[in-house]
Amino acid sequence: MPPPKISVGPFHFTSVGIQITGQPPVDQWTGPLQFALWCQRAGPWWIGDLINAGEDRFGETFSQMCEGTLSTEQLSRYASVARRVPIENRVASLSWSAHAAVARLPHDQQRRLLREAERQGWTSEELRVKARESKAGGAE
Repeated sequence: MPPPKISVGPFHFTSVGIQITGQPPVDQWTGPLQFALWCQRAGPWWIGDLINAGEDRFGETFSQMCEGTLSTEQLSRYASVARRVPIENRVASLSWSAHAAVARLPHDQQRRLLREAERQGWTSEELRVKARESKAGGAE
């Protein structure tokens, strides 16, 4: 079976790189570049959601499909954050790491902090500090 490949015009994406057919003009590069950046940002969510849904449907044996791809620890982190941060709380303009920073908070606090991080332009580390403060304040 040949390895998977996705083509966007003359740009052929494989698991190890991109092959470009011909000499596409500069205006044809924007879409493929945006696609690659989108995949990089969305990948952890896709993996986490697929692991969670697959395990819900097929049980623990589903996780064996991922063996040898990423570390078990990384796969577990993707699944954990995807499970804890519901899709309706996720903010596309923020990184996966930003969402990981709020994953242990109640959903309403996640929403509030993620929206505030987007408005204020906080880094993931700034958001992590705010999440710790929020969690500490809620524990009192």
